[in-house]
Amino acid sequence: MTTMASRGVLDAAQVAAADRFRALFEAMGGKGAGAIDYGREHVDGGKRRDPITERQMNAGRELARCRDLLGARLYGLVSAVAGEGRSLYEVVGKGKRERLTAADMLRMGLDDLAGMWRLATRR
Repeated sequence: MTTMASRGVLDAAQVAAADRFRALFEAMGGKGAGAIDYGREHVDGGKRRDPITERQMNAGRELARCRDLLGARLYGLVSAVAGEGRSLYEVVGKGKRERLTAADMLRMGLDDLAGMWRLATRR
């Protein structure tokens, strides 16, 4: 994301949307909140897993809204690049055409998120 922003590929609203998405993704613990196993016995000295916090629940709801807006495929791309910090080269491979198409799709997804969060600048 930083490289794309520094090259002028992303505008300010797209960068803001990516930053907000990343913050939500990280609030969920990166991979999302794990399920609590109530049947597991805790031994002395073992730490009990913290329950899901309200912050994680709110982040999960917001990420669900993002997935509903973007669809599964585009959400996966935005999650990989904006959430996990992976490069387009890692996500789609070596082909220049595939990377350019993925960059266009990523910009469209970030535009949609910026619109949903009212971060979009007037054009």
